[in-house]
Amino acid sequence: MSAEQVEIFEGIKQKIQSVKVRLKAQQDENLRLKQQYEDLQKTVQQKQLLIEELEQENQRLALVKGIMADGEGSQDARVQINRIVREIDKCIALLNR
Repeated sequence: MSAEQVEIFEGIKQKIQSVKVRLKAQQDENLRLKQQYEDLQKTVQQKQLLIEELEQENQRLALVKGIMADGEGSQDARVQINRIVREIDKCIALLNR
């Protein structure tokens, strides 16, 4: 093998090694980002559950406020109670299927 061929061969060998190092770094970064994505997905789910719980609590508080208030507030309470009763009736109908 001539000196020029050895030099070309060594250059190619160094470039391959460089590509391997970059590939490993990219794979590690990809793994880290996937883990971060999963963690964020879990956080989003937890926040959505919290929002749902808070919305339900807000509805209950509005209902209690409506029951305790006079006049217009009690009308709102009746509307909310009727809505809840309809939802319960739908659930019962689904269970009876």
